[in-house]
Amino acid sequence: SALEDVLYRMEHGSNKQRESTKNEKQFSKWIANATGTVMFLNRRSALTQTISMLNFINWGDNSPLKIAKAFGNQKQFWKDFTMLWNSPMLKQRRKGLTMDVNYEEIVNTIEGKKDKVSAAVAYMLNKGFILTKTADNFAIAFGGASFYRNRLNTYLKQGMKEAEAKEKAFIDFQEASEPTQQSSRPDLISQQQASPLGRFLLTFQNVTMQNNRNGKRAFLDLKNKRGDFKTNISKIIYYFGVQNAIFLGMQQALF
Repeated sequence: SALEDVLYRMEHGSNKQRESTKNEKQFSKWIANATGTVMFLNRRSALTQTISMLNFINWGDNSPLKIAKAFGNQKQFWKDFTMLWNSPMLKQRRKGLTMDVNYEEIVNTIEGKKDKVSAAVAYMLNKGFILTKTADNFAIAFGGASFYRNRLNTYLKQGMKEAEAKEKAFIDFQEASEPTQQSSRPDLISQQQASPLGRFLLTFQNVTMQNNRNGKRAFLDLKNKRGDFKTNISKIIYYFGVQNAIFLGMQQALF
């Protein structure tokens, strides 16, 4: 059932369920707009977005030491940062609010609606995400800049041509980013998150859900002897412990 839901959402480019009643659709829309009022110019939300820059660290070509080395080349680092910031991926993320299923609902409310009042309210709520959107994009571009450069160097050392290496490094950057960020990508959203009940109960817990799923996946990979042992252990500690602790700490303003 969950697999069929994912395939349906991917086919239609939407995070709505296959079968929803009129009341369920109205409820989801109400939740999205109610979430929008909470998130309007929300500084705490913007702050919590910044920790996702840590998601690009690995034990291979983007280890902490290699990140420091890439960051040390300031001219190249900020050049890569600017390239990622202006990439179609991040432009779409800023424009479409693809960080979260409820945020996405607000954007969809605006498009092609005859109800000008609802569209105007949704438009204003969308603009209220400016702090969260900016911090989210900054974290991805900042954390991804060293990852992109180090991965590009890896491919160049393997003998790839520069154009091919750049394209492949960028794809790797996307694949490292989207499964670990808050995302409304249909193939990265669970059946729970897409359901009307999930939109209500998990309104501010989507990133926690994704952290836990990443940790669970690493645990299963470790159990079934898939992938690198050290990487899987690191992911379990990071997603179940460090990431959740930092996120909840910042969310509750403990500092």
